Amino acid sequence: MQFAYMADTHFGVYDQEAPSPPQATAAFEQVVEEAVLAEQMGFDGVFLPERHARGETFVPSPLIAAAAIAARTSRVRIATTVLLPTLYNPMHLAEQVAMIDNLSNGRFTLGVGVGYHEDYHRFFGVPWEKRGKRFEEVLAVLRLAFSGQRFSFDGDFYQFSDVQLTPRTYQRPSVPIWIGTHSKGKPLDRAIDADGWVLWTQPSWDESESWIAQTRQRAAAAGREKWDTVLNQDGWIGDDPAATRARHAPRWLREASFYEEHDFDGEIAPDGDTTREDEAERAIRDFETRQWHFGTPESWIERIREIERRFAPDWLNIRLRTPDMGHGPAYPTPDETREAIRRFGMDVLPALR
Repeated sequence: MQFAYMADTHFGVYDQEAPSPPQATAAFEQVVEEAVLAEQMGFDGVFLPERHARGETFVPSPLIAAAAIAARTSRVRIATTVLLPTLYNPMHLAEQVAMIDNLSNGRFTLGVGVGYHEDYHRFFGVPWEKRGKRFEEVLAVLRLAFSGQRFSFDGDFYQFSDVQLTPRTYQRPSVPIWIGTHSKGKPLDRAIDADGWVLWTQPSWDESESWIAQTRQRAAAAGREKWDTVLNQDGWIGDDPAATRARHAPRWLREASFYEEHDFDGEIAPDGDTTREDEAERAIRDFETRQWHFGTPESWIERIREIERRFAPDWLNIRLRTPDMGHGPAYPTPDETREAIRRFGMDVLPALR
């Protein structure tokens, strides 16, 4: 199992106005600095999300961030988890991916997903309808482009005549492509046809255990010799579990509630009225059984060992940051976030190698 750190790209306070230039500049530098530190602390990868059309999204382009991180690191694998390819011209996207892969000497993985945020599509003038079919066409064009061969393509959404990607990707025959989905059916079928599956929003661990095992068996039956399963854990690390939970759990609950407020199709929203103290506590406990952890290095080691025993993921991502609630417990400073990355690197990862 390899470990990644997510240098998340949203900052500020939920639903805020656009950041000032100094705020955006500082955020971009923090993303890159966290990635460099994660490499120094022994993480195997740095993952980047794609976010748009929100005031708290200070670093909206994961590809530009990936290029900056590639230039400042030498070892970690850099992955988008996940990028929405339907927001791009497929050949333009193929060019940018190839450039990052060459800049990083073959350390890039393209994680993609259909998406659940309709506003992202509206922001770029891309229809929300038939996004699954559009997604499949983008992937088809990308695979043809990454082959290095000259090709033509005549789809419902994209048409290309006698084109060739140059330069090609550093990795041959292609950069790995992961597909993110928390849905069964067609979305999961696409992941099995790719190089891996990013499962961010986990159901109960009992359900996840059988689901992941069955999906891995399907991938093996489809001839996927190298097929990655990518999981995630959110939270914080500290020496006092109760104090760590009291300070950091409310902001993670605020993020989950944000999805409910905006009616996103992400299946992330908590159950119940989280403005009530008892229901907020119930929601936090539910997320702690599957997605969140607030604890000491020792409890993180125990939890990750249980994840490895039950799910055997190829990658486990750790995410520490969310936007600020704008109220409540003190939001972690950049220095505190860097110290948390160091704690993982010094006190957790060595015990798991």
